[in-house]
Amino acid sequence: MNRRRLLICAIAVAFGAGSHAQTGSVPRAGFDLHYRVQGSGKPIVFLAGGPGFDVGYLEDAAKLFPAGYQRVFLEQRGTGKSRPHKMDADNMSLRLAIEDLEALRQHLGLEKLTLAGHSWGGMLAMAYTASHPDRVERLILIGSGGPTREFLDYYEDNIDARLHSEDMEARTYWDNAAKRGVDADKAALESIKAIYPAFFFDRTQGLATAATRPDGSYHADTNALMMADIEKGYDLRVGLARVTSPVLIIQGRQDPLGDATAEEIHALLGASVIRYINHCGHFPWIEQPENFKGIIAEFLSAK
Repeated sequence: MNRRRLLICAIAVAFGAGSHAQTGSVPRAGFDLHYRVQGSGKPIVFLAGGPGFDVGYLEDAAKLFPAGYQRVFLEQRGTGKSRPHKMDADNMSLRLAIEDLEALRQHLGLEKLTLAGHSWGGMLAMAYTASHPDRVERLILIGSGGPTREFLDYYEDNIDARLHSEDMEARTYWDNAAKRGVDADKAALESIKAIYPAFFFDRTQGLATAATRPDGSYHADTNALMMADIEKGYDLRVGLARVTSPVLIIQGRQDPLGDATAEEIHALLGASVIRYINHCGHFPWIEQPENFKGIIAEFLSAK
């Protein structure tokens, strides 16, 4: 497996679709863009990581957001039920993902979006904001990748430095599994699960979370195509410098993305605040739920 495909991986927890969720869709060229809605109130659109993970894992994070907000879980292009009939470079790009968010905004009848993005989802949220700064009310970035490709130079090294020998052996085994006839999505997901511990401060919690990750919730082709598009050129700095909306950056001190990534984002966004959480990796709502809950509530209640 090309390990570059995992460089923006957002390791996810078990899929837990809400039993009372309403569903909807937005017509797009060649497919429908699906979303689920829970609760009522001011909408917050949740964007999952990967690229290529289904959004269900963010439902546990969304439960820690204050009451009075409607949770909108977008099944991004190439994930969930939002799968074009033909997956290729022509219909999998960051530009199209940005256009999907704009189509969703118009479909929901919202003047402005409030976005909560995790990992790759944070990068997509920033990209949309950079393109449409006047259409974003608030932005919440949770363990987000950076505004350029620079963080990729150290991200993978940070992961490797934390792995035990058995983790690396398992990753190698699953990296080669597709060649043995194993389903590509299954092989890619198992490879990612092998390195879960590197994304957690608490290794035991990382292993336990990996064990809950369901088959079918990761799409290797989506990741490969979107990463290939990112490799062509990705730089949000000019657009982000124009953003005046309030931005919350949540960063685990032990997240392999590194504090430097959060600081780079913060330096570009004049109205942003960083909230660091110690003893916490890439999934603050799992490792430090009370801290995470309080930080979100404080930001959303601010004028």
